[in-house]
Amino acid sequence: MKDLIWSLVERVFPRLASAGLMLLLAAFVTPLIVGLYAWPMVVLTLYYSALDSAIRQVVVPSLASQEGLRLLRRYRNIASIAGSLAIAGILLALLLIFPADLHGQIYAMTPLVLVPVANSFAVKPLGFLQSRNAWAELAKMQLLASGVSLLLSVPALVLTRSLLGASLQVALVEILFCWMVHRRARALGIEAATKGASSGAGYGREFGHASAYSIVGWLQGQADRLLIGGLSGTAALGSFSFATAIARNPGDAISASTGNVLRVKISVDQGLSAVEVRRRSDDLLMRGLALGIVLVLAIFIGVDAVLRPLLGNEWREPLDAALPAAISILPTIVSWSLSVVLLAVGRLAWGAPIKVIGIALAVPVALAATQSIELASWCVLAREVVILILLLVSCGKAAPLKSFALALASTTAFTIAAVLL
Repeated sequence: MKDLIWSLVERVFPRLASAGLMLLLAAFVTPLIVGLYAWPMVVLTLYYSALDSAIRQVVVPSLASQEGLRLLRRYRNIASIAGSLAIAGILLALLLIFPADLHGQIYAMTPLVLVPVANSFAVKPLGFLQSRNAWAELAKMQLLASGVSLLLSVPALVLTRSLLGASLQVALVEILFCWMVHRRARALGIEAATKGASSGAGYGREFGHASAYSIVGWLQGQADRLLIGGLSGTAALGSFSFATAIARNPGDAISASTGNVLRVKISVDQGLSAVEVRRRSDDLLMRGLALGIVLVLAIFIGVDAVLRPLLGNEWREPLDAALPAAISILPTIVSWSLSVVLLAVGRLAWGAPIKVIGIALAVPVALAATQSIELASWCVLAREVVILILLLVSCGKAAPLKSFALALASTTAFTIAAVLL
């Protein structure tokens, strides 16, 4: 449980900082401006899914071989350039599409171009620290990076009342964290530890499979935003992004941290049986779900007791949509970790077709958004439950049934509570 808590802290602070900035931004700007910010963030999440998420699947074992280290070097060079060009490209497209009175807000998002560079250069030392189970140190680094970024970005947001503050916060977190993990990894002897690496597996194929799986997963999650933006406009996209930001950002941190710890717990021993993979998965996922249940309850209380009185009627519908978005945290905690389970038992190829089903289910989500953002959010919750069930079946004997039962029961209970409220 200690590793899970520290891993959660390491992942949650940047997301909490982003969610806090989003709330502050909503006090100064309209859903249309938030929708502008959502477009480069869609591209940034593609970078995280296609590249960052995939390399994290293999970074720890890659440190043990020369072939693996070469993979990490190639990844760093390619990911940094490709990610930055993609962000710059979407900003240029926004300048061409939207009128001149919005160009100032678009230029304010240029710090996001630096995010892929800092993130990709942090991968190797981050994997080294994870292999040393330095979760507490990583958490402290993220806390410090998030705190400093807020100290600089909040004044920028208040003074400019633009997207500069939110963009600056995202960039500063990655830059500061990259500097700190490099510094700590050098102190622990990363160069000496990797210099004597012998020949062995390169994990390029595994990276490719994980990347394809993650891209399909990104399409599943972001197809909603792409279709909503296309069918209902950038203002609707802003409302949907706001609802998911305040509800899902902290929840995604739990999902990511649970997957990170589970990956290490499974990868330390090679050739685990399906029964042992299931036991280790259930043990960790039950704890992750306990944290998720507390978080969903806190979001329910925060939306009704704090955010509704604080924000105006302009944000009423996004706040209504935040409740089902929060509930969707619970099935997602389990489903995100099932990719680790599938990889451990050699069944990751089963996951991609299921993710394709998730992409197809984005269509009813987008159609629902033409009626209301809240209805779209309920459709997202239904899709997450369907994907969880399909992924669980694909795990075969390694399926963590106990955590699945808890996720389903808690999702049902919160759904009833949301309907009654």
